[in-house]
Amino acid sequence: MNNKKINHLVARLVDNAIFVKILALFKSKYAKNTPSPDSIKKILIIKLEGMGDAVYLLEIIHRLKIKYPDIKIDVLTTEKVPVFKIFGSSSREFGVILINPLNLTDYYKTIKAIGKNGYNIIIDTTGMPVNIPLMLAFAKTSGTYIIGFDTLKIKKSIYDRLEDLKGDRHIFENYMSLFKIFNISQVKEFTIVYPFDNALDYRFALGFQPREVPSGLSRLRGNDIILVLSSNSGGLLHRRLPLANSVKLIKLLKEEFKDYSISLLGGPGDYDYLEEIKNAAESEYGKQDIKVEKTKTIKEAMVLLKNSFLNICIDSGLMHISSLVNPNTYCLFGYSDPKNSLPFNNIGYFWSHSDCSPCSFYKISDCADLKCMEAIDIDAVMDDIRRHKTRHKT
Repeated sequence: MNNKKINHLVARLVDNAIFVKILALFKSKYAKNTPSPDSIKKILIIKLEGMGDAVYLLEIIHRLKIKYPDIKIDVLTTEKVPVFKIFGSSSREFGVILINPLNLTDYYKTIKAIGKNGYNIIIDTTGMPVNIPLMLAFAKTSGTYIIGFDTLKIKKSIYDRLEDLKGDRHIFENYMSLFKIFNISQVKEFTIVYPFDNALDYRFALGFQPREVPSGLSRLRGNDIILVLSSNSGGLLHRRLPLANSVKLIKLLKEEFKDYSISLLGGPGDYDYLEEIKNAAESEYGKQDIKVEKTKTIKEAMVLLKNSFLNICIDSGLMHISSLVNPNTYCLFGYSDPKNSLPFNNIGYFWSHSDCSPCSFYKISDCADLKCMEAIDIDAVMDDIRRHKTRHKT
């Protein structure tokens, strides 16, 4: 049973009228006014999962530190979201506190540490009930102003301010609503830059060579086209481009970009399917220059995505990471709506507009049907990419 299912079960047990009234008795002692930004010295931000969402929180943290450089920021997260460790250790803009959500001892120690740290504000950016034990700890918190999304009854009894988690706006705007007391810029663009240095830049070891690229696309170093066609998040089978669509995409890309290799990128849960795509493409069209990239870390995936010629991604954490490090990112939407999660940096996108989508706005779908992804028109995708390639030709 995964973390979300465990916490959904706990939420059903505690998110009821009687339990909420009991918690309200604790909280009533600590009515607090909204603090002014200038009075805030320490902030804790909670984000336990969601790689793509974390990219936008990194941008918000960066803007917050530019406006309020003296504020100390910590991020409470898990090993599932390594981008916080990558950026935190390099930028020194915030600290990282790791927690294992399935270890009760770790929860107890973390809650105890949070209480001692004296945070002026705790901002819970988690929309789903994946942090119930932390919520219960907040019932005894007296000196901290707590902000979160209005998704559970128990939050109403123990949080000081709640914001609506709206399905008709971008995830960046949803997160910005939690930080509105700071009045930071809401422009939809990245100002953070991944700090590639000599210790992290593996491009030559990975075989990248500088080369000329077609007019209209950025002058990048790699000769790879990277495809993120599967995102086995929680075992949700609809988060993949179907085999026939994937093979057709590879065929058209090889015809359009003859001198470029194709790399299939995903997590360990995607490798078997990516191998299936590779084998099917080579079985139908003969031996191709196709690789399944089995990266060991998100850092390595970032290097690949940054140094490639073009990235084509289904909606996933890697899609958002790609958009952060490489402006040549094309996005494929089926189960999700680009209105909610289209990356800032992209050369275009295709949405299938399936009658049952979107199904992925902070809810779990157990659908194993790929019809939303089957409806992605690969010919239209390639037309978009060709238009971009030739857009600036004279």
